[in-house]
Amino acid sequence: MTFQHKIAGNIRHHECDSRGELKLHCLLDRLQDAAAEHAATLNVGMDELAEMQLIWVLSRLKLQLSRPLKLGEALEVITYPSGVQRIFAHRCYDLRIAGQRVGTGGSFWLPVNIKANRPVAAKKVLPPEIIEMPEVEKFFTDMDKLPDPESGKTAVFRVGAGDIDLNRHLNNAVYTRWITDMLGERYQCNAVRVTEIQINYLSSGLSGENITMLCRSDDQGNFLISGTKEDNSALFQAAGKVAF
Repeated sequence: MTFQHKIAGNIRHHECDSRGELKLHCLLDRLQDAAAEHAATLNVGMDELAEMQLIWVLSRLKLQLSRPLKLGEALEVITYPSGVQRIFAHRCYDLRIAGQRVGTGGSFWLPVNIKANRPVAAKKVLPPEIIEMPEVEKFFTDMDKLPDPESGKTAVFRVGAGDIDLNRHLNNAVYTRWITDMLGERYQCNAVRVTEIQINYLSSGLSGENITMLCRSDDQGNFLISGTKEDNSALFQAAGKVAF
């Protein structure tokens, strides 16, 4: 059993913004691919969980990037399980270009019973040998709750058919596309360079739903964003920083 997994590939034209830099939602697509591939090799992938009537749900994600990731560069996404915290499985990401670290990430994942729509403790699903993982380098193991923006600019986004993933929910990368769209309008730019972001995924978005987003930001690039569903329940919260 291999406890580390790597996917690599050059950053392509369709993944880049007007600056020639990797879009945030395209980076999340790569992280998802790496995590899904690795879970399958650990025998806790989508097919194995489906037999138990479970799915993996991303609960929290935090990323920090030390520099832009540019068109044509060969990006390596290295991912590995990093133990269990409370009921969550923690997974790390190490982003490298030409052997140099350019970013790090941490994420909390939760198995959810698809019939009962109830969470299951991750340690009941994971192999015993990856429940602790004390020897690995860990990133962002302390992702707390985020404050509400309370006031700021609002926008409404509709969940379309193309936004839905294999679990029939709003794909977690789409949240960041909406976030960068909103930040682009706030800072009046076509390309938003997010250097740090944490997203807390609070509920599932479904096709056809209208999501009201509220953004509070300052002139130093710090932002808080929330998403609320039509029934006033919280969809997500995000916080981070934009570089100019």
